[in-house]
Amino acid sequence: MMNEKETIEKLQAIANQPVDSLKKFLAKEILTYDSPKEFFSNVKDYGMETLYQYEDLEEEEIQKILTDYSKEIEQMQLDNSDKPLSDTERSWHALEKTAKDIGDQLDLER
Repeated sequence: MMNEKETIEKLQAIANQPVDSLKKFLAKEILTYDSPKEFFSNVKDYGMETLYQYEDLEEEEIQKILTDYSKEIEQMQLDNSDKPLSDTERSWHALEKTAKDIGDQLDLER
C-alpha cells in the first residue's frame, strides 16, 4: 500500500499529463484535499454526488464537465440501466468511474 507521499506524487503525475482528460481534472481536484486517500474512502462510503454537494459544486460546473469531456464520458457507456441517465447523473457516474480508475491506478487498498 502506498504512503501519502507516493499517492500525492502519482496524483501529480496524472494532473500534469499533457492531454486534458477527466482523469487529469479529477486528479487536480483530489490534490486540493488535505488527504487524497481520504477522498477515495469518502467516495466509496458516500458517493461522489454527496461529496460534491458538501463541496458545493455548482450545477454549471457539472455541465462544464459534461461539455469538456463529452467524448470521454460517451466512451464510458454509463447508460447500462433501463432508464437513460440525466446529464447530471451521467456526470456523477463518469466522475465516480474515473475516481475508481485513479484509485486502481494508485493501487489503493480499500
